[in-house]
Parts: sequence; structure tokens; C-alpha cells
Amino acid sequence: MAEYTFIGDIHSAADDLAVLLADTSITQTRLIFLGDYIDGTAGRHLGHLTQAAPLDPLGVIAQVQQRVRDYGDVALCGNHDDFWVQTARGDDEAAATWVLNGGHRTWRKLGIYTSNLNTVRRALNQEPLLAATKFLASLPTIWQQGHLIAMHAGVDWRWPLAQQTRDTLLWIRDDYYFDGGGQPHRNLFDRVLVTGHTPVQSFENPQMGYVKLQADAEDTPRYVIDGGSRSGLFDGGICALTLTAQGKVVRMKRVINRKIYDGQQLVTPEMVSGS
Repeated sequence: MAEYTFIGDIHSAADDLAVLLADTSITQTRLIFLGDYIDGTAGRHLGHLTQAAPLDPLGVIAQVQQRVRDYGDVALCGNHDDFWVQTARGDDEAAATWVLNGGHRTWRKLGIYTSNLNTVRRALNQEPLLAATKFLASLPTIWQQGHLIAMHAGVDWRWPLAQQTRDTLLWIRDDYYFDGGGQPHRNLFDRVLVTGHTPVQSFENPQMGYVKLQADAEDTPRYVIDGGSRSGLFDGGICALTLTAQGKVVRMKRVINRKIYDGQQLVTPEMVSGS
């Protein structure tokens, strides 16, 4: 039976991604990466202690690109990845927004030590960064297979899938998650949707590595699997949700600070810090 593993936002956590991709229960399935391979915060806050959390955007891109090239896995574009692409194309507004969302840290990791946008643009469009720019520019914004749909952020319920805009697929949040009364919006497509984009820690009373959204018990579920990787949160990590082709949950795992956990396991600061 076909199985699909959806991998949430990574945000430059090449070390955690390597741990996840060493798990054969994950790699024996088809992988669907949900985007946001770059940017992130280089620290993990454990109460009064801040633990280093290295950023390696090129390391992440290389691992994802290798899975796409050698195994036929799928990589979708996220809004942070789009910052890179649009900046390379000369969009100064996208570049400014990228800076506000941690772009300057990423530039330094790319060997770009300037805030001059013309210089940044040139660097993204020549080697050694050109290959990564071309890869990110090639990424689709949506994936569909039978009963399953995936994108980075979500959909606008007012429109059919074919009419969803790029901006919606990369950026939408609350209007996708909730109805006007603050309850989970009914899934109008009647297919299982999997997204990243919003850390699960942002939702009310999160206890697992993913959030399941349903208007009621009869509603087709939606899953949010952004585990808050490199967000600064003590339990921030990469989430991986494996589903059958019919959308039944097979397993859930997440990697935090280079250690893999069951996705339904409660993780404490002491576990993450190793103390």
C-alpha cells in the first residue's frame, strides 16, 4: 500500500533533517516536503539558557534536492523560499520582506556580507548559488494525489483549487484554519489537506508535533505540521507525518535537537537539553 510522508518547515536545520532522513521508516515512503527550507533562528530558548541551533540553508537545499533528483520525491515552495526566488528576480519589496523575516542571517550563511540589494541579487544569480536559485525557482506550490492535497500554507475556501493564487498557497493562515466563529473551518474539498507555515505551538494547547483540524467528527481532516524548526522554541523541530493514499495516519515523528521522537510524545525542556 502506498504511503506518503509529509515533511514540515525545516528552516536551515540541516542536522535535524539528516537525522530524519536516516530513518528508514520515513525514507521507504514517498516524501512530500512542504517548503521553507531556508532562514531560521540560530538559538533554542530553554528557560534562562539559550542553546546554539546552527543554520545551514545550503545543507538543507542539498539534501532536499538529492531526494527529489534520486528518489522522485516532491519539494514544494514555501514563502521563505519565494523570498529568495523573487529577490533573485529583482523584486526589492520581496527582498525587504525577506530581511524582516531573517534574510540577513541567511545571506551571511550564503557568503553574502552586504545589505546592498544589487550585490545580493548578483550573488544569487551566479555560482555557487545559482544552482540553488534555479532549484527553488522550479518548485511547485501544490501537490495532489488522489485523496491527498499538500501546499505550504493553505487555501482560500471561496475558490476551487485551480483558482488558488500563489500568494494564498504560500501565505494564508487564519482564514484557512478557522471559520468566522473561531472554530475549525469545514473542509470544503473533502480531501485530506496537509500544510506547514504556522508552527503548531501557535495553536491552542498543542501537545503533539502536528495539529488536526476538523469542524466535526464527520469532517475530512486537515493537518498542520510546521513543528517550529529553528524558531527559537525549546521544542521546535521538523515534523514528518505519514499517511496512506486514503489519508489514514500511519505514523508521526519529529526531530528536535538531532533526536527523533514519536510525534505524539510530550517533549520537555529537560529532554531537549539533555540534562
